[in-house]
Amino acid sequence: MFQSTKLNSDRPMQVWIHYNDTEHKLDVTLEELSNQINQFEPLGLPQLSSTVNILPLLSNFDHVYAGFYAADGRVNCSQYVLGWSFMINGQAPPLNPFDLPRVLPNPPIEKHHNKHILHMRILLPVTFVTTVLVLLVVLFSYDVKSWLKKTFAHEKWEIDCGVLQSFTYKDIFIATSGFSKRALLGKGGFGRVYKGVLAVPQQTMAIKRVSPESKQGMKEFMAEITILGHLRHRNLVQLIGYCRHRKELLLVYDYMPNGSLDAYLHKKDKPTLDWAQRLHIIKGVASGLVYLHEDWEKVVIHRDIKVSNVLLDDGMNGRLGDFGLARSHDHKVDVHTTRVAGTWGYIAPELARLGKATKATDVYAFGIFMMEVACGRQPIEVSAHGEPRLLADWVFDTWQTGSLTDAMDTRLEQSHVTEEVELVLKLGLLCSHSLPKERPCMRLVMQYLESDATLPNFLPSFFTANSSKDEGFEDQVVPSPSVATSITDLSGGR
Repeated sequence: MFQSTKLNSDRPMQVWIHYNDTEHKLDVTLEELSNQINQFEPLGLPQLSSTVNILPLLSNFDHVYAGFYAADGRVNCSQYVLGWSFMINGQAPPLNPFDLPRVLPNPPIEKHHNKHILHMRILLPVTFVTTVLVLLVVLFSYDVKSWLKKTFAHEKWEIDCGVLQSFTYKDIFIATSGFSKRALLGKGGFGRVYKGVLAVPQQTMAIKRVSPESKQGMKEFMAEITILGHLRHRNLVQLIGYCRHRKELLLVYDYMPNGSLDAYLHKKDKPTLDWAQRLHIIKGVASGLVYLHEDWEKVVIHRDIKVSNVLLDDGMNGRLGDFGLARSHDHKVDVHTTRVAGTWGYIAPELARLGKATKATDVYAFGIFMMEVACGRQPIEVSAHGEPRLLADWVFDTWQTGSLTDAMDTRLEQSHVTEEVELVLKLGLLCSHSLPKERPCMRLVMQYLESDATLPNFLPSFFTANSSKDEGFEDQVVPSPSVATSITDLSGGR
């Protein structure tokens, strides 16, 4: 017989979906989850039983993706998949109800919402049958990318998000306690970043809330989703998912408990990083850039490498983040943007003059990054006479007038290895050479840092001998009027 099931009981439900490829028979049964560990089969008859041949659909796909969707009319509630079991040519293992995660109860329904209860009781059974039919289509023949394109075509945006999860605004709102001040991690020109705790599954995450007035608009939002959605590397901040709610854009990342590297270098309320930690972070970021420039299926130009965009995980590993300005192109294709983007002090000469963003401009910014980590100084500082001075110039002058290690952060006097400090500073100067052709590629930089290759023993004169041969750039000292700009100063992040 049929088993009576109340769909608005807030109790966990179990669904059995059986398909017999010989008889082409599909049975779907929904019941409340039993506390019996060894319940292989439903107690009652299936709510849906139909004859359908799905084998021709399956034969056209290399992979099949199973999804879950539910609708509840006008009643405010959430649905979760707590567990699933699957088997081909046999009986699927039963679920242990005591191993399933717990779900926080929905907020109590106020009295003036009681009239919606009847709607839910009537709509859900009908919705369930409809949902199963829709689910079959989604499982075997639906192209998610084309659906997104059609859905949002009128708003001129398209998502190629890889395996990213799409979060609901409600889930994010609850995870951040309504975007409370206590959850605020930081803010910049793009908006604010909050710490959030997702209930199911239990997960801590960082949520970038892009404001409508943000300098980072839809184009940058989509660039970050499209690129980071496909990247997987231990030294890149992992993008988990996204949410678009009305005019708000939200990106959900892995939470980095130790925050930004910038705070450890330039703020007094943080402990001092010793030399071994700093060198480990430099190598980690270098490894991430090798992946972006050479090892991924496309070339990714980050365009905003700086210490405030390097976050530290619970093991103090450096992870490069903030891909809002990043651009990608195919290998063996000479592509560059015509928009000056980045942060003053990290911008290569050719980028400031012609808007040529390439792998070499990323290498330049990484050279400044290395010197900043080793010296503990900002890329641009104001002298005693009120004049701005570049970090690379200061390191170079220190080398010319004395020892290169004199430029090292004085807080490292007890923990540094002289040869390693000299290597990092010389490599930083080489990477930030005014001529792009003199800069090493990131793979060679990584080999130098790992001692798999020996850095040439060049003298300070190497940087002055070729400085006048700046590929004709000396005649053009300002950006072309046709070159768009998007530059951040050092007083705040994007």
